[in-house]
Amino acid sequence: MENKEIELEFSIKSGSPEKQRSACVVVGVFDNRKLSGPATEIDRASDGYLAEILRGGDMDGKTGSTLLLHKVPNILADRVLLVGLGKERDFHEKAYRDAIACAVRDRKSTRLNSSH
Repeated sequence: MENKEIELEFSIKSGSPEKQRSACVVVGVFDNRKLSGPATEIDRASDGYLAEILRGGDMDGKTGSTLLLHKVPNILADRVLLVGLGKERDFHEKAYRDAIACAVRDRKSTRLNSSH
């Protein structure tokens, strides 16, 4: 079996996540389906789309969980990746690094070449 390296462009940008034009925007969801600040901005711009998905039980925000959404209404990015952040009170530097690593692993497995 041949080991192929996948090149992944990953950048962190400030600004409104709903206005980022890219292959994928990554935002967090805390335990018990609580949206992070950037996820709330995307939810507002998409008229409650993220909240509706979470109410449906597709993701709960547990650490390490991910959910890739396509064609989120009113969002310029092709996809939105929700990354579980765990309990909000436990979310510190290590949890942030773990969330970034989880997002990178997810992007590599789906072969998207750009995430913000």
